[in-house]
Amino acid sequence: MSMNSQPPVRRGADRPGPLLRVLVLLVLVVALAVGLSTPGGSALATGPGAAPDVRPAPAAWTQAASGLEQAPVAAPRVQARAVLLADEATGQVLFERNAGSARAMASTTKVMTALLTLERLDERRVVRIGSGPPQVGEESLGLREGERLTVRQLLLGLLLKSANDASVALAEAVDGSEAAFVRRMNRKAAALRLTATHYVTPYGLDRPGHQTSARDLARVWEVAMRRAEFRSIVAMKAARLPGGPLSLRRFVTTNQLLGSYRWTVGGKTGFTNRAGRCLVASASRGGRRLVAVALGSPNAFPDVQALFEYGFSKFVRVRLAQRGQPVSTAPGRPATLQAAAAADALVRLDQLDQVRLFVPPEATRGSGGGAGTGSGPVPGETTEAGGGAGSGPGQTGAGSGSSATAWFTAAGRRLVRLPLAPIPAGGAGPASTLVPPTTGANGAAAGIGGPSGTTLAAGPPVRPWPVPPGAASPTIDPTLRRNPP
Repeated sequence: MSMNSQPPVRRGADRPGPLLRVLVLLVLVVALAVGLSTPGGSALATGPGAAPDVRPAPAAWTQAASGLEQAPVAAPRVQARAVLLADEATGQVLFERNAGSARAMASTTKVMTALLTLERLDERRVVRIGSGPPQVGEESLGLREGERLTVRQLLLGLLLKSANDASVALAEAVDGSEAAFVRRMNRKAAALRLTATHYVTPYGLDRPGHQTSARDLARVWEVAMRRAEFRSIVAMKAARLPGGPLSLRRFVTTNQLLGSYRWTVGGKTGFTNRAGRCLVASASRGGRRLVAVALGSPNAFPDVQALFEYGFSKFVRVRLAQRGQPVSTAPGRPATLQAAAAADALVRLDQLDQVRLFVPPEATRGSGGGAGTGSGPVPGETTEAGGGAGSGPGQTGAGSGSSATAWFTAAGRRLVRLPLAPIPAGGAGPASTLVPPTTGANGAAAGIGGPSGTTLAAGPPVRPWPVPPGAASPTIDPTLRRNPP
C-alpha cells in the first residue's frame, strides 16, 4: 500500500456494533425503570404533589435501593493473632479478630510512654542522663551517663528508633524512677478504661504480666494522636541527634509503612519473641481516617496495609435515619416513637441491603407501642467482625441522653445507635428534607430510611441514603475517636 492510499472502508462501519447497541438498550431500560419508580411514573413530574427534583445518588446507594445484589466482600487477609480496624472520625469498628484478648505488646508500649511524657514535660526541657538508661539492653541510642538531650530528642529516639534507653531516661525525667513511672502508666490505663492492659516496663521487653489488647492499644494510640507533637514525630521518616563532640546519631523510623504505603500518617512498631511483630498505625485517604492494630504477626506491615485497603475500599458512609423520623416497633404497627437524632454509619458494600433496625422492648414501655420484637436480640461481640461496632464500654450515639435507644445492625453486627423519643401529641417533629421520599401504595414505606414522611420499622431492611454535605460524624465509640466528642 502506498503512503497516499487510504485503508479500505468496511461495509457497515458507520453503523453501531452489537456491543454499542446493547449498551444503548441498557441505558434505555435503566432510564425507564427510574421513571417508573417516581410518583406518577414520570421522572419529570411537576406541579402539586410531584416528587422533588433530586440529584442522582452514587452507585452504591442506587444498587441498594433497587435491590441489586452486591458481590461478596472478602475479609482482609491478615496473619496476626489479634487485629482491629476502626474509623477515627466515629470510633466505629470495621473489622476485628481477638481484639479484646490480652497479648504481649513489645515496643508499642512506648506509645503510652510518649503520651505521659508529653502530658508532663515541655519538649524543650533538657534531660541529664542518669545511670539507669545505659543499663537497658536491646535497641538503644547508646546514651551515656551525664549526657544531656532535650525531651523532644529523646522522644525521637523513643518513637522512631524504638530506643529502650530513651524510655528509661524519659521515665526518670517524669517521675524520678522507672518504677514510679510504671505506676503512672497503669493509673493512666485505668483512667482510659483499658481493661486488658498492664504495664511492667516503659519500653516493652517481655516480662510476665506486661500485656495489652488490640482494642486497648488502638485507644491509647488515638489519645496520643490528639497531640500535635506526637503526630509530628510519628510522621517522620528519619532523624539525627547529637552523639558527642564530633559525631551524630542518625537513624530511620522502624515503621516501614511510611515509605511503602503512601496514605500512612504515622505508626509504632514492636517486636519480641513472645509478642511477635506488632504495629499500630493511622492512614488517611479520601477524607476518611482509619486506625489499624496488628499483634502477634509474622509480618505486621502487610497485615495493617490489608486492613487499611479493606476499610478504604469496601465501606461507604450512609444515612440510615433522619431526626424526627417516625419509628415503629414492627411492620404494620403504628409509630409511637421518633428518631431523636440522625444516624449515619459506614456500611460494607455487600451489606447495604442487610441493614435492619432493632428496637429493644424496654424502648417502648410507656409509649403504647407494644413489645419491640424487631429483629430479635441484638447480637453481642463476636471474635471477628465484617463491619460495625461492638458494644464495648463507653459507646454512645448522638443524643444518647434521650429516653430510649435502638440499634442499626448489618449481618448480625451493631452499626450505630439510634436515640429515640416519644412522638409528641401533634405528630413527629421537623426533619431534614435533603433525602428524597420513597412512597408505596399507602404513601409510606416501612423499613425505608429517608425523611420524616416515611416510617422506620424494626425488622425489614432499611434503605441507606446519601449523607447530607457537612453532616457531623456521630460518636459510635468515643474511646476510639481521634477527636473527643
